[in-house]
Amino acid sequence: MNDKLSLNAVALFASGVSAVATSFAMYATSGSFVVSSFNRIILGYLPGWFVSGVIQRFGSVALEMSMLFSGVLLSIALGAAAIGGYVLGSRALPSYGRPAGGVAAAIFVFVGAFVIVGSAAAVVAPAVVGGAVVAYLAGRTPGTSDVDVDRRSVVRSVGAVAAFNVVAHAAGLLRRDQTQRAERELQQRASRVQSEHMLSEAAEAELDAEGIKPLIAEIGEFYQVDINPSPPSVDADAWSLSVTGLVDEELELAYEDVLGYDVVHRYKTIRCLSDGIDGDSMDTAVWTGCRVGDILEAAGTNGEYAMLNGADDYWYSLPLSDLEDAVLAYGMNGLELPQAHGYPVRLLVPDRWGKLHVKWLTDIEIISEDESGYWEEKGWHGMGPVNAVTKVDRINRPSGRIQICGHAYAGARGVEAVEVSVDGGETWNEATLSRPLPDPDTERQWVYEFEPDRDSHEVYARTIDGEGSVQPEERTEPYPNGATGWVNRTLRAE
Repeated sequence: MNDKLSLNAVALFASGVSAVATSFAMYATSGSFVVSSFNRIILGYLPGWFVSGVIQRFGSVALEMSMLFSGVLLSIALGAAAIGGYVLGSRALPSYGRPAGGVAAAIFVFVGAFVIVGSAAAVVAPAVVGGAVVAYLAGRTPGTSDVDVDRRSVVRSVGAVAAFNVVAHAAGLLRRDQTQRAERELQQRASRVQSEHMLSEAAEAELDAEGIKPLIAEIGEFYQVDINPSPPSVDADAWSLSVTGLVDEELELAYEDVLGYDVVHRYKTIRCLSDGIDGDSMDTAVWTGCRVGDILEAAGTNGEYAMLNGADDYWYSLPLSDLEDAVLAYGMNGLELPQAHGYPVRLLVPDRWGKLHVKWLTDIEIISEDESGYWEEKGWHGMGPVNAVTKVDRINRPSGRIQICGHAYAGARGVEAVEVSVDGGETWNEATLSRPLPDPDTERQWVYEFEPDRDSHEVYARTIDGEGSVQPEERTEPYPNGATGWVNRTLRAE
């Protein structure tokens, strides 16, 4: 009797493990893997404080631990379903014995797995294997089975099931590694191709003028402002992004999880709040990442603001409305996001100053009220749209004429025109602009050329944004709300 109970316990666990192993061999750790679905259900019921505590205690190992725990629990549950089905089936149709029990066991496992995964196609094979294993092992105790077997035969049977599980789990691990590598390589190739196309598109849109700043900055030339002497070094394999607070479901996303979201590529200019009219803390790049809105939608937000934290102890809170079309960037100009610019991920918020584009992002906490930010604590403001700015890059003198070239930016409003006055603001003429990039939240180059007709010219330049607003004349310093005002140069005829 004890031998029979022991073997039936083995049959219970073996059938469940075999069903899970089959699912793993077929789907690796994708959403169709029965343990992945079961793990999400369990995490949804666990208290947030408990999940956060486990993550804080075990870090990057927490997800693997939760998957292992869910796998063991699910194996027992599916094995119990298989044993229950086997007993009912074999007793209901005693003349068919094992076959009837095996079919009933498969049906029970199928129903249980289907409730968890929600896809019939994804659970048919695991259910069949689970039913077959329990029919193969259940009741194979010497002297009590409907088949005459000895202990050696039982050991061989258990060994065969164990060998199947080893092979299935090995196949799952191999498939997981190959799938992740293939998907990563495919995504990287596609991202590079798209980024290269966008870089070429920007180069074709540029004006031909000596010394003019390019539309897309080289990574090494892109301005950099940090609160620490050197940027933090973050290991992407150990990094995770948590989404907590007033959400339906707290998330803990590994780097691979972020890469799994729909990919977006964007042109985006970043201007630092400390950038003066004649400063150089403003550049544009092609960014690759995912929409923050997709991540927030997965979490289900119930607040009005988000507190954003970086690995460098930098923090800011923003209205959720500002994050709807924001990007979580992990690529820059077709390459992996450099460490100095926020690797593994940084935030990009449309039409907002650079101070809000949190680098080395680690936490998004959904809150009910605004809680200010790092630079607000030091007296800076600038939480609204970026001020329009017009900059002069170079003064050229081709064939006795004067050529002024520069760039202009007006946030997401876009640059509609740049006007230049060479008589101290009395009259204005439009400069030639580079073709607009598809994303309006970007710079445009401008060039204006004229024949000098006096000893000196007082030159002013101003931007008109896409809404028709003219850049304010009065010049302001960067502190506390950001610089704006007409740029001017006094040029002598030579």
